[in-house]
Amino acid sequence: MTMGQTTWRLLKFRPLLFISTVFFRGIDDVAPFLAGVLMKGFFDALTGQAEAGFTPYTIVALFVAVEIGDRIALMGSAYCWPRWWYGIETLLRRNLITAILEVRDPTRISSTSGEVTNRFRDDVVGIVGYLNRYIHMWGNLVFAGLAINYMANIDATITAITIVPAICVVVVVDFARKLIHKYRTAQRIATERATNFINEMFQSILAVKVATTEDHVTQRFRQLNDERRKSTLIDNMLNEVLNSINFNLGHIATGVILILVAEKAKTGTFTVGDLALFTTYVGQVARSGSLLGTILANHKRAEVSYERVSDTIDNLPGSRLSDHGPVYFTEPTPEPLPLEIAEPDRLRELTVRGLTYTYTGSTNGIHHIDLTLKAGSFTVVTGQIGSGKTTLLRTLLGVLPARSGEVRWNGAPVPDPRTFLIPPRSAYTPQIPRLFSESLRENILMGMPFDEQGVDRAIHNGVMEDDIPTLEAGLETVVGPRGVKLSGGQIQRAAAARMFVRGSDLLVFDDLSSALDVQTEQTLWSRVFEQQAVTCLVVSHRRPALRRADQIIVLKNGHIDAVGTLEELLDSSEEMRSLWIEEQNGS
Repeated sequence: MTMGQTTWRLLKFRPLLFISTVFFRGIDDVAPFLAGVLMKGFFDALTGQAEAGFTPYTIVALFVAVEIGDRIALMGSAYCWPRWWYGIETLLRRNLITAILEVRDPTRISSTSGEVTNRFRDDVVGIVGYLNRYIHMWGNLVFAGLAINYMANIDATITAITIVPAICVVVVVDFARKLIHKYRTAQRIATERATNFINEMFQSILAVKVATTEDHVTQRFRQLNDERRKSTLIDNMLNEVLNSINFNLGHIATGVILILVAEKAKTGTFTVGDLALFTTYVGQVARSGSLLGTILANHKRAEVSYERVSDTIDNLPGSRLSDHGPVYFTEPTPEPLPLEIAEPDRLRELTVRGLTYTYTGSTNGIHHIDLTLKAGSFTVVTGQIGSGKTTLLRTLLGVLPARSGEVRWNGAPVPDPRTFLIPPRSAYTPQIPRLFSESLRENILMGMPFDEQGVDRAIHNGVMEDDIPTLEAGLETVVGPRGVKLSGGQIQRAAAARMFVRGSDLLVFDDLSSALDVQTEQTLWSRVFEQQAVTCLVVSHRRPALRRADQIIVLKNGHIDAVGTLEELLDSSEEMRSLWIEEQNGS
């Protein structure tokens, strides 16, 4: 989809607001035409050359009325314009975040937060700023048409000169289009590199201190920031040069025109009112031509921004970001309806047959996985590093799109695990849980309504009841980016509490106990199974989990090597015996 097509789709979003803003701003842009006509009439009246019936006092009254009407129009614009601007801005960001959340394969998403941050912030504003030019364009075109026609009736030759700057501006911008694209792209890339580096620097502050590399890190940031400064300077300088050309062409033309007008006024061809009218109009007409040049220049800049926003996700359809959807301002945002499951649909058995996923360009992944989970059972998936344990969980849950195979819930096929295996059917804690820089309570609830008993029960099951009093504000403690104020074990137990509070039938843990001591892990598993209806699928190599398991699935090179209880596998599986010995030596 071209930038022109995208522009048209975005301008059609909330069209009444757009048209109202164009109307009110158009009145403000056209008002100078009426002011020029009145100014001509005023000076002609003073010199006795005015048409009959118009006195200086009448014209002053009309001028005041025009100014009052102009201010009323500006008030109308002040009401409509912000709602239009923030509506488009919100729509673009909403569509981008929605598209990101819909992506199954995370490798399709830009992996650096600096890139995504700059695209959400600066590039979206760049697109909306470009669209904003079209609001002023219509009123300026109407003014220019009226003014040129009026001036041509007085003197066609001088009027023709007023069009020259607009033609020159179009030629200059067309010549500079490649440079605009080149330098704007370089500026955006340099900015996101610097932003991304400082983001990673603060996230890795402990590693930087341990390695005593503060000077090297600071020097690298200075280098990136200097590259950003230079690219921004070049981009802004090109923009200012083009603006200066636009601006000064208009002024040069204005000067030439006024000299010609003054000469005609001396000969009596022009009245004083004609001179005042040309003086008023010439600068405004030149500004209209300058606006046209600005739109052409910003079209290339907006094209760069739109391409960058679209590139946040690989293979994102061109129309996805400009799709129309609900945006809420004064009206209340609808509350998401909690998913409720009828008792007959509660988990009795989950079966997986032939589940296969391989990473792009590789044979690594999982192959033809079969497993069955009975309600209330505890299943552990184990294996060497790289055997496919995490891939199995993520494919089962639909985070990674399966190449083949099927998942069945109580015997019924699950068409889309990504949208089906969610709370309260299933809850998932990844190998490295993510916490937000919010309170611990908000990190546990994640948008759920507060239920004191439910939160207390989740904290108890997550073995966090002794940690809460040690935090500076208890449950209201803001944990910092990625939970930096908490220990590794506290982060994992907070993520477990977030899972428990949702009361899901199937709990999926990816190596949850890796940061827990043995006693805490044993306590956690004991409390989990105080809830008789809970079914657990757990990736672990730890002995407390293996001993408790109803069944253990041993993975090797992406295939199931063996299935059984711990005792059965220690007798029959060489891979299981090897893992057991490694765990013993490791502990």
